Amino acid sequence: MRKTQLAYVAAFCASLSIACAEVPELLELVPQAKGYELVYKLNPKNYAKEGYQVDNSEGITGEVVKIGYLLKTTAKDGSKTWAFASFDPFTQDLAKIGVPDYGSGTIQTYVNNMEVFGNGKVKTGKFEKGNIEFWPYNYGGANVMKIPNATGAFDFGDEPSKDGGYGSMQIHNYLQKETVVAFNNFNQGSPDIGIGNNPAGGHLDWTFSKSAEKLESAELYVVAKFKNAKFQKVTPIDSNKIDFRAVSDKLDYSPNEEMTFTFTIDFGGQPAPKKPYSFKWTRTGDDGLTESGTSEISPDKPVAIKTKLGKPGFVRLTANLLNSRGKQVTKTSKDKKERIFFDGGAGVEISKIKEAVPEPEDFDAFWQKQKERLKKVPMKYKMEKVSAEGANPEVYAVTIGCAGPRPVTGYLTIPAGAAEKSLPAQASYHGYGTHVQKAPKGWGGAIRFDVNAHGYDLGKDKQYYDKFFEGIKSNGHIYAFDPKQNSNPEEAYFNGMVLRLLRSLEFLKSLPQWNGKDLKVSGGSQGGLQTIWAAGLDPDVTEADSSITWCCDFAGPTIGRLGGWRPQYVPALGYYDAANHGKRIKCKTVISRAGLGDYTCPPSGLAVLYNNIKAPKKIKWVQGSTHGYVPKNPQQWIISDKYDN
Repeated sequence: MRKTQLAYVAAFCASLSIACAEVPELLELVPQAKGYELVYKLNPKNYAKEGYQVDNSEGITGEVVKIGYLLKTTAKDGSKTWAFASFDPFTQDLAKIGVPDYGSGTIQTYVNNMEVFGNGKVKTGKFEKGNIEFWPYNYGGANVMKIPNATGAFDFGDEPSKDGGYGSMQIHNYLQKETVVAFNNFNQGSPDIGIGNNPAGGHLDWTFSKSAEKLESAELYVVAKFKNAKFQKVTPIDSNKIDFRAVSDKLDYSPNEEMTFTFTIDFGGQPAPKKPYSFKWTRTGDDGLTESGTSEISPDKPVAIKTKLGKPGFVRLTANLLNSRGKQVTKTSKDKKERIFFDGGAGVEISKIKEAVPEPEDFDAFWQKQKERLKKVPMKYKMEKVSAEGANPEVYAVTIGCAGPRPVTGYLTIPAGAAEKSLPAQASYHGYGTHVQKAPKGWGGAIRFDVNAHGYDLGKDKQYYDKFFEGIKSNGHIYAFDPKQNSNPEEAYFNGMVLRLLRSLEFLKSLPQWNGKDLKVSGGSQGGLQTIWAAGLDPDVTEADSSITWCCDFAGPTIGRLGGWRPQYVPALGYYDAANHGKRIKCKTVISRAGLGDYTCPPSGLAVLYNNIKAPKKIKWVQGSTHGYVPKNPQQWIISDKYDN
């Protein structure tokens, strides 16, 4: 080829932002790897935020004859490790050879004619077979494919789930009992990145290792060889301008009444692609039935998905938007890459949904006993002012003696110069986890107590709280999730949490500035659970604002209701079930958000909680809202009973 022709090809390829040439980074390490085109390039440490640095998948066509993966890492001590694995194609779809997403789904298969290169961490050479585990979901250690040499732990043969978002992108040389390349938990901030078997042992495939935190840098190249490759210009679509959503014709249906969910897409003023986008949808429900499909969609072609439910409960409908090549469409939000999706649903006879099992017969006696335990511990407290002199409000770091393993800790704010009995009081409670708790700055007009759930020290760094989180695990389970611990209600982790909650209210009511009549509690998720506990156990609470309330109707999955992310049901958890505490609430209560796509806190459980509250109440159902996401301008329904705004 003449120089002028080469120059023309180079210029053409540059205009397409695609490789059209061998990959220098690969050839530098593996001179034998000639003829590969760059399909994807990414930084695994920051993939959750950045996505791909290079994505040529839509601009290359031709028959794929070889696929390869090059992972390069640099440790914080400067040491470099790399491995390259190639094999015959397991697909002709370039959308499926990159980081797994909800479009590519689950790919768990053997691959043929694998060749491995590396600089010491992996066995190199040619091998008849290998295997890959590519999926965007959670997974367990069971060897469902009966991969030779897999053990049932997290290694070369695992069991993918159909939900969750941990994710696995693993290449294994199972014949040598070895993981070649691993990239897991890629949708989160602390991914697992590894070459060879995890030297820490246990999970050989690096699952749960958070190894990215130990790396200075990482690079992942996905390459392919083609027969009759063609390169075409692709006009990029700004996915941040896309609005993809669904609405239901109503919230609450009759049994076996047809539900209609209408999906629409708007490209935000951009020309619609010539080949339409599509979405992959799945219908599940409290009836145990599952339906799924894929539907094309365009601005002038809304799509209606219809279904039914034959009994009181909820239907869940999820959908992931796919581009013209069948790849999950993502957007950037707050410097983080997020998939464009819908997760929502609707209910049937919502007002008739009741708890799955009766509450414990001695429920009230049990809680009276816990209150008596609390009374035996004097309410000694320490208040250390943390705000500057003359600040308004004044801010204090508070520690209060309590029954159970740890004290109450949190930040208290009081408007400066407040007279005795002049102010309402409010306690706020936190979501799940251990967080760096910072002193609030702008609260005024009331006494406010920001209480953490655990009684840990205030003002520490992230390392302290991460270590604390590890320290409160039980039998390998994160806190509150150990079924053995939860089998005894006084040993359950929730017990200490409730005792600290009750003591926090007792402390607020003891302050001379409290007006003696207005006591509000609020929180979301785990904080929403604590809010319901407070309102049910303390008759002095006058108002409760609980959002996306956790742990309602623990036993729901035992009768076929869709489960959520929460502890496994054991009977003793009935003492902590928000739905049972809801029966005892006397104050006006608002459930300020109930997501129809929230399966951390399933809508059926929120319905049980709301139905059990006999005091003035209000609930806001939000279509398309998950636990941590609310769409812009969502479809929503506000239901109330005797609630006076």
